[in-house]
Amino acid sequence: MGAHALLSPSASHRWLHCTASPRLEEHEEDKGSIYAQEGTLAHAYCAKTLKSYLGLDTSGEDREIRELGHLHEPAMDEHVAMYASTVIGKLEAARRRTSDARLLVETRLDFSEWVPESFGTADAVVIADGVMDVVDFKYGRGVRVDSEWNSQMMIYALGAWRLFDMEYGISQVRMTIIQPRLEHVSEWELPVAALLKWAEETLRPKAREAFHGAGSQEPGDWCRFCKVRAKCKALARMAQTTQANFSDPRLLSVKDMATKVLPYLDTIKSWVSDVEQYALQQALDGVSYAGWKVVEGRSNRRITDAAAVAATLCAAGYADEAIYKPQELRTITDLEKTVGKKKFGELCGGFVEKPQGKPALVPESDKRPALNSAQEDFAGM
Repeated sequence: MGAHALLSPSASHRWLHCTASPRLEEHEEDKGSIYAQEGTLAHAYCAKTLKSYLGLDTSGEDREIRELGHLHEPAMDEHVAMYASTVIGKLEAARRRTSDARLLVETRLDFSEWVPESFGTADAVVIADGVMDVVDFKYGRGVRVDSEWNSQMMIYALGAWRLFDMEYGISQVRMTIIQPRLEHVSEWELPVAALLKWAEETLRPKAREAFHGAGSQEPGDWCRFCKVRAKCKALARMAQTTQANFSDPRLLSVKDMATKVLPYLDTIKSWVSDVEQYALQQALDGVSYAGWKVVEGRSNRRITDAAAVAATLCAAGYADEAIYKPQELRTITDLEKTVGKKKFGELCGGFVEKPQGKPALVPESDKRPALNSAQEDFAGM
């Protein structure tokens, strides 16, 4: 068995919707990134902190920290501490209910009863009578993730329940996702009976379909991390909205815009960017696209030796203010990396404001409150 399951829990949101995707991307190269390495390092610190609390061996985590330590930044320590305190708090609460409650750190779980040949590693699981906690740490700052009906968390919960139910008698599972860089914690609780019902009625049939390559291609927002998204014909067809059956072939109605264009904008924008990058890399690798060629793009001039330019201009009689621009503060994000987010807040929080964000049109399912329209504002006058 390889290092990664074909039907991994982390990709379940995709393969539960597009059951064709696992086999289509099976042999595609898994390209790493600096962001993935940052996540690996942060997870190593998380595991080390919890294992140290439990008095367990941390040699594996120490090795990863040595290898990736150059990516460490002060804010990472605060994020790890926040995660660890949350997990330890859950363990202490569980021990008040159940004296022999246990905390499992970086535990390998098997899901093959429902998902063929599937396995994965849970960040933290607190086992106790009645309620079991499954906690997942996500270090990325890109996409906010909620725990409610989160298939990855539910699959982890199934694996942990299968392993420990006979010993503890678990009736409820509580799933928590912690995204410290987004200041986001999402917690959701589900009866085991409902979890098992979902596993039998949704997870098992979809997983079998995906494993045997018998599924269909269904494009959607889950395509974001698919390895073959730039080559997927189903996604390309969906992105070409001009083929949609509009009520008026000349102009989009409000209904057309709401139901046939806006729901697909994010996917379309992402698809255009992915195709552009993919085709360019293919061309650079020697693939010939009829009617297309690779050219040198536009570039801006840059100074190779700033000190030498300044010295030369000073010697020519130019004043400092004509050569140097005023000193600038680094960005808040950069300052927080240097000082630490908590410390920066203590020292400079009074000098930081967060202005109202630019209005954005989003689906009603978005959890942010709606802004009042101009008409509503004037109605109250």
